[in-house]
Amino acid sequence: MTQVPGADGLVHATGMKLMDERGYARFGCFDGPLRLDAPAFRLRDFFGREVRGLRKRMALGGFTFLGLATEDVIVGLAAVRLGYASQVFGYLYDVRTKRLFEHSARALPGSLQFPLEPDAHAIRFDRAGCRLRIDKSHAEGHLDVDADVGGRLHIQARIPYGFDQRPLRVVNPSCGDPFRFTFTEKCSPLRPELLSVRFDGKERMPDPGRAFAMYDWSAGYFNRHTNWLWAAAAGRSADGSTVGLNFAALVNESFYPENAFWIDGERTRVPRIIFDSDADDPYARPWRVFSEDDQVDLRFHPAAERSERSHLPFVKVNFRQFMGTYAGTLRDAQGRTVALETLPGLAELHLSVW
Repeated sequence: MTQVPGADGLVHATGMKLMDERGYARFGCFDGPLRLDAPAFRLRDFFGREVRGLRKRMALGGFTFLGLATEDVIVGLAAVRLGYASQVFGYLYDVRTKRLFEHSARALPGSLQFPLEPDAHAIRFDRAGCRLRIDKSHAEGHLDVDADVGGRLHIQARIPYGFDQRPLRVVNPSCGDPFRFTFTEKCSPLRPELLSVRFDGKERMPDPGRAFAMYDWSAGYFNRHTNWLWAAAAGRSADGSTVGLNFAALVNESFYPENAFWIDGERTRVPRIIFDSDADDPYARPWRVFSEDDQVDLRFHPAAERSERSHLPFVKVNFRQFMGTYAGTLRDAQGRTVALETLPGLAELHLSVW
């Protein structure tokens, strides 16, 4: 592996190319440096015919999400790049008062600078009351964030982050479509080195040592019909161990699952996760999030949500991201079981035609 400086000022590690010499994606789980080079992918339509030009550019997208959590506050920050639009949103949920602040900004795709390389990139946005800067370099081992959301929520963070944190990085057909691919990277819990979260001028996370971060970054040629259930959490178990988790369903169960949890920095992958909740009223009872072998046996207690619905001629979105806590048990590959009592986290329902 060699390291080279990029035009964005970040250090880039030259890793394996995701695309082979024919333009097909290599599916799998990757623990080292990787070069995505998405435009080199041979995108094909329903009947296997190659798609080029504007249609191909419009099909390429990416998104990232950063969650920050303490016992008192849960913060979310996201950027979404699609071929025809971009969006940035952020929120702060106060666990004690149960109050939620949120703000989102939509713009043309060129308004969001979102390079589609996972190992090092500089994300930039400054529109409609949202300013966002995210600098990431696995080679340098850091994730830096500077955001102003709606003029009321201000986030600054420097988070040590590299391959030492054992992120889960998988490449799969996009929601079962063999002619498209999605790369995704998940990691939790991350520990901020420097952190400031100010809301209406008041510092809401004064002790970075109590804060934990959840990270998600994805890119590729998404399936036009994309659905998922998602869970993420970060904090401490009942015995004081650091714990993070990322689970998903309805996406890649038949290939390389997006399921893992981390206990004291050790990653355990999980083949399949099942979500059981009340479809009519997600608050009616705790969600059950579990594996059939009881390696994962959790209850999620939703307390609030950020939701979004769009019903346009060619785009439909039904998005609900819930804030709450997880309780239950996780058993790692060595047989160690940890108990969770009120682990801060998120659960999400996402249905879309985009």
